[in-house]
Amino acid sequence: MKNVMTRAWEIAKAGAAKFGGKVKEYFASALKMAWAETRKATIVTSSGSRKHKSWVAKIVGKHPKFKLERQFLVEQDDEWADKTFVVTDGFYDVCDGGTRYFVRVTGGQVERVEEYEVMEAVA
Repeated sequence: MKNVMTRAWEIAKAGAAKFGGKVKEYFASALKMAWAETRKATIVTSSGSRKHKSWVAKIVGKHPKFKLERQFLVEQDDEWADKTFVVTDGFYDVCDGGTRYFVRVTGGQVERVEEYEVMEAVA
């Protein structure tokens, strides 16, 4: 809790410095932003190979041809053996070196789900 409040004040101060006004005027929005940062999670995949790429895509709706509309994420940390993706709440399609699966992120927790659960949520 202390970290969230400290981060909220940092965001509010930055907003006041950039846009003018008093810090307390920015605090409510800054607090929402700080809480949103705590709900972020990470998905770590292997780096893949030439034939089997690794990627993570957020499910944003239905697609008439490909079943699911996706937004592909850019990895935050690309080390030699692993790729790290920062994710927020929602459903994601993950391909880890050729192995595909779906995950649901809720409150910073990542759990695997089946395709039918994703289809029900998107419908």
